[in-house]
Amino acid sequence: MTAIVSDARSPHCSVIIATWNTRGLVGEALASLFQHNPADSMEVIVVDNASTDGTAEMIREKFPLVVLLCEAMNTGYAPANNMGIRMATGRNVLLLGSDTVVRKDTLSVLTGYLDAHPDVSAVACRLMNPDGTPQMSCRRFPRLRDALATYLSWHRLTGRYTMKGFDFNKTQEVEQPAATCLMVRRSTLERLGGFDETFAILYNDVDLCRRLRKDGGRIVYNAETEVLHHGSSTTRSAPPAVRLEMYRNILRYFSRYHGALARWVLTPVLIIRYLAATRSLAAFRLFSMKTEGWPG
Repeated sequence: MTAIVSDARSPHCSVIIATWNTRGLVGEALASLFQHNPADSMEVIVVDNASTDGTAEMIREKFPLVVLLCEAMNTGYAPANNMGIRMATGRNVLLLGSDTVVRKDTLSVLTGYLDAHPDVSAVACRLMNPDGTPQMSCRRFPRLRDALATYLSWHRLTGRYTMKGFDFNKTQEVEQPAATCLMVRRSTLERLGGFDETFAILYNDVDLCRRLRKDGGRIVYNAETEVLHHGSSTTRSAPPAVRLEMYRNILRYFSRYHGALARWVLTPVLIIRYLAATRSLAAFRLFSMKTEGWPG
């Protein structure tokens, strides 16, 4: 790993972006950050997960104030963000997707909200599609039945979980906002140990929010600002090895929070989905997977 360290001092906020082969998008995200925020009010940390598209070179050339951490291999979303969290010096940490564009007031609104509400540990905002519609970015913590409905594509049964009818114009407490734009107190992240790296790709933000609330923290959706989120097809087009790890993350999460029954209920469903997507017999490796809380 190599690092290029910014000379920003005492920032109000450390912005952490994990990226892999998103050169154009992350460039747009960084441009929006520096356009709208004084350099001395923030530090920006980018963790590049061994991109091969020139991402690191572009950042070195165009954004010299960025703290750039370059991994030798793709370690996944959770480990990359934890690396950034360990480097952060701001009193708040903004976890930001590499495919976002912040608005003029995004950082100031979120930072100001945490400063004004000491009982709130994390705050999110509205995520907007490129066509101007809001994304369904807030969720309730998923039950086992929600997982079944989701992975069997019974979407008409997921309204409670996806918070259908959510009022995006109302600031309110929520259980699980997407970590695409989530500001958390650095002291809270340090106390919780950041993301659980066993959820390298999926459900790491859900697990973090559950642990944050268990720690006594409140999570709030703030309707006063927004970010543009391009969205990504990365997971939908994931190669077989990455998809297998995604499904392992799913099984680990539901095993941890819903017991051993989750393994026996969800494993066949995920195997069928894996076979349909990849035609690979590696799907059956999910049967032999061991994780905490599982027998055997």
